[in-house]
Amino acid sequence: MPSADSTDHEVPQVGAFATLLKEALNHAQSIKPTASIEPPLTKPDFNKLLAQLPTIFPCASPEYTSNNLPAEKARQYAVVETAARHVFSGLVAGTVIDSPEFVQIWNLLDFLSVLSDDEQCDPALLFWLVEELLDSQTNEGCRKIFDFLESRRETIIAQNLKQKQLVILRSCNDLLRRLSRAEDTAFCGRVFIFMFQCFPLGDRSSVNLRGEYHVENVTSYEETTVEPDDSADKMAVDSEADAGKDGKDDNKSTAKAVSFDAKNKPAAEKPLDTNALYPVFWSLQHQFSQPTTLFDPAQLAKFKEGLETTMSAFTTVAKLQRNTKGSDENKIPQKRKHSEDDDDLRSSTNNPKYLTSRDLFDLEIGDMYFRRHILIQAFIVLEFLLSLTPQAKAKLANIKVQNRSVVYGDQQLGEEDAGWVREMKKKIAAYIQAESEGYFFHRVIESVISRDKNWVRWKVESCPPIKRDPVSPADFNEARASAKRIATNKRLRAVPMGSLSLDFLKEEDTESAMEKLKEPERWKLPELNTFQKKIETDDLDLDFANSEKEKSEILEAKASKTWRALRIARRSKLASFDKVDDWQKVDAIFQDHSTPEPTEGEAVGDSQGPENKLPLILTGPSKVGKSTLLSMLLERRKDAFGKVVRHTTRSPKDGEVDGQDYHFVDSKEFNMILDGDYFLETSTQDGFEYGTNRKLAQALEESGKVPIIELDREGIQMAKDNGYNARFIFISPPTTEELEARLKKAGVSEEHIQSTLKSAEEDIEHSKSEGQYDTTITNDDMEEAYKQLEAFIYGPTGGANGVNGDAAATGDDVAMKDASNGDDAS
Repeated sequence: MPSADSTDHEVPQVGAFATLLKEALNHAQSIKPTASIEPPLTKPDFNKLLAQLPTIFPCASPEYTSNNLPAEKARQYAVVETAARHVFSGLVAGTVIDSPEFVQIWNLLDFLSVLSDDEQCDPALLFWLVEELLDSQTNEGCRKIFDFLESRRETIIAQNLKQKQLVILRSCNDLLRRLSRAEDTAFCGRVFIFMFQCFPLGDRSSVNLRGEYHVENVTSYEETTVEPDDSADKMAVDSEADAGKDGKDDNKSTAKAVSFDAKNKPAAEKPLDTNALYPVFWSLQHQFSQPTTLFDPAQLAKFKEGLETTMSAFTTVAKLQRNTKGSDENKIPQKRKHSEDDDDLRSSTNNPKYLTSRDLFDLEIGDMYFRRHILIQAFIVLEFLLSLTPQAKAKLANIKVQNRSVVYGDQQLGEEDAGWVREMKKKIAAYIQAESEGYFFHRVIESVISRDKNWVRWKVESCPPIKRDPVSPADFNEARASAKRIATNKRLRAVPMGSLSLDFLKEEDTESAMEKLKEPERWKLPELNTFQKKIETDDLDLDFANSEKEKSEILEAKASKTWRALRIARRSKLASFDKVDDWQKVDAIFQDHSTPEPTEGEAVGDSQGPENKLPLILTGPSKVGKSTLLSMLLERRKDAFGKVVRHTTRSPKDGEVDGQDYHFVDSKEFNMILDGDYFLETSTQDGFEYGTNRKLAQALEESGKVPIIELDREGIQMAKDNGYNARFIFISPPTTEELEARLKKAGVSEEHIQSTLKSAEEDIEHSKSEGQYDTTITNDDMEEAYKQLEAFIYGPTGGANGVNGDAAATGDDVAMKDASNGDDAS
């Protein structure tokens, strides 16, 4: 409340209370000798001083009664405020906030907080003085004042909050207007959090009830379009090749950070060059900051075109970044690493607004986090558009009192536009999920937007009170009685479902009945073999079923027995589960898989693995017999070796089985494995991705088997570069003439024969280099070649050539290109 500040204290009570304040400060200094903000002073620290208040203000006594009590209280509040302002002004004028003596200000505010809670002064007096204190200090000093407010927040808002709310809001808003959102971002956040913690959740003071947008937030950029120097089919950049034509090496003329190579792309798939993309991309910020402009059909059409173009460019950038075998001009250069002497761009002086320089645009769209930030904005605007559909408006029809400012009742999104919005949302979601940790990031976005939609609905309902009145005792008792009637009105079963009958307990004497409870069939699990006959009987009944209903009942009974058999088998025959591919055929769990005695003519070590457990990688020219040798080894030593199946993004061909020929996955799953660095090697063939997942090889090794992998020469080199430790075996043809004869016999075209022979000659020449392979096997006769392969695997061989370092558990099946249809049939 306003007061007349008198420096000479013409009112005796002002002087008396000012003296009491000084005594309180001296007392506080004696019980809190430190100069820190903590610990706070509380009411027990000032009990003796509070007892003196009735001597100055008779109305301060709890026993005081008077017909004019409100007027006397108002006079007391004015006197306390006047004296407090006088003492406060003297302390602020003569004390620097960084000095130890400034603790007297904190002690004075603590004393006034105690008076406020005891209703001996105006509840808002503390914040009136804080408001003046904030005005008298620099931004750095305001940080210390906020340290005090944050440490006392729970105490100072515990009582009489309504009288304090307005001055808290005013002082915080004044401070926010002083602070720079760019240079004092963290401090602004502290102020906002303080306000959020002070005001109740359902308070309407911070709600944008009129639906106003921050239209002053304008993103400036260069709107003039820069024409490319070359033809319209290709982005023109200064490259080293162009510099060479002039005989000059201009280091200042460098390639763009993002290069869209459209040589081999059809015209419909050519992405926009970055110069043309730049104004289209930044123009989206206008619709992002002012979504109501999309009510104009022309603006909506421009927004749709701009967002589609941006998504196309983002997709191209992400694909180029994932292409590990792309050329240098197609790769996205990473941002330059800053040395220790460089300025830290993440410091508090970093401007959080977008940097829209055309020179930085290529680097920005090459940054995954920047792209995500733009897509979050797009997500929010798309949700806004979906709120204008007839279906969304129908959900608000039952709201009696609507806030018309945020409903936009006269605006409605057409079915065609709504379909586009839904499709674009799906496209953005799929793009986000395909990136690193994309699933988690997308789930966070969905969660935040879902909560925000709930707040929007609360605003549409004109912000009804969130705090509900407590339930009356009568209503509580009625609800409890009703719940009791509902819960106890059901007729109980004589024998609960799934339990055994206990009728025998009442038919016999107590002793014999209790003995029956100890019978093994009541508590012991049945033997696994007891289910084998029952399942076989169900299979027989299934063949003679006369109707679909009868067949369904038999299948349900068989499923129950199968499930119980599997539950029992997991205790002792868990390894047999690998042999169960169909739940209707579980014969494997009933068989004895113990190692049989070797028969006459069978080697003792046929089912044993080699001493050297390193993975085996086979390679060689096409049609040399790699796949045949691998199949022979797996068939004759099936318990010792395991083939690793490769992943691919293409669809299965006729006769191919998922998990045996390839693991057929979509691009999203392939990229997740790639981002997790689980691929041993990758390649691209005919536009489809292929990769070898090292996790599959690890699983084989953990099961005690030796992984066998089939790779081409490039795949082996990539595996070595990735530090994969294995034994590398080269399968060579007797002669190139023999290989040519095999290709002709297979019906391969002459053109493909020549390309295969040329590749085979390069492979054979490469195999002669020292240290490339651990052994070379010439496949003149298949049985002889297999014996050489087995002799090498089980022989006393050393470590792997071609890779230095410790073994890195990995492996994968790589299928070569077929001579006729694009797959390996060697």
